[in-house]
Amino acid sequence: MVWIRAVILAFSAYSRIPVPQMKRDGSAAKLSIAFLPLVGAAVGGAVWLWANFCRAKEFSPVLFAAVAAALPILITGGIHMDGFCDTADALSAWRGKERALEILKDPRAGAFAVIHFGAYMLVNFALLYELFGRGLGAGFGFVYVVSRGFAAWSAMTFKSAKSDGMLADFTEKNEKKRRAAIKIILVFLTAVGMVCFMLFTAFHGVFGLLICPPAMVLYKKMSLKRFGGITGDTTGWFLQILEIILLAGLLGLS
Repeated sequence: MVWIRAVILAFSAYSRIPVPQMKRDGSAAKLSIAFLPLVGAAVGGAVWLWANFCRAKEFSPVLFAAVAAALPILITGGIHMDGFCDTADALSAWRGKERALEILKDPRAGAFAVIHFGAYMLVNFALLYELFGRGLGAGFGFVYVVSRGFAAWSAMTFKSAKSDGMLADFTEKNEKKRRAAIKIILVFLTAVGMVCFMLFTAFHGVFGLLICPPAMVLYKKMSLKRFGGITGDTTGWFLQILEIILLAGLLGLS
């Protein structure tokens, strides 16, 4: 069944969770991005379980935050963080669009990628530390669902900077029915994540959710100006930024 294959391909492409290996082609491959929020649910579930384990064992917030900050990278294989680092390098170079796209393709990590990665993980650790100390563990999991929903939506609706690559399959103009199905699934899964995010955090997450749409607008403007459109790397960068925004939103109203 195409829907089941699409879910399996989503986990295969965007996580390191063991799933049956399938050839990435056809309708299932193009539908797979719709189920990116489900990968986020798996990441969030792992963080939630870790939070409960830490509370049961009375571990310190330091240990929780250190492992919780690393779990998304371990589960996803760092695919989104890789995009974050590549985009940080390209943005920091302040070159033309063509050169920026070349930097995105470069597999080597530049100095700016290392600096931005270190700063990101430090802020992520601090936010998780504070939130765990304030008892807001249940809401952590839905951060990873919502961020992937918004990121996937941007991948489906914003102009692509390239005509090839995995992202180009989702941004092509044809197959309107398939694109409509993907958007419906994305809206549904993201909406479920947003509702649960608010309910399980006693509505503390409203502030972060309100920032996400304006962040999408700014991301669109930035990607068009600096790269001529979005890429898989910039989508990863945006996803990681959204996670920080949502965590900070939780802290801001807690």
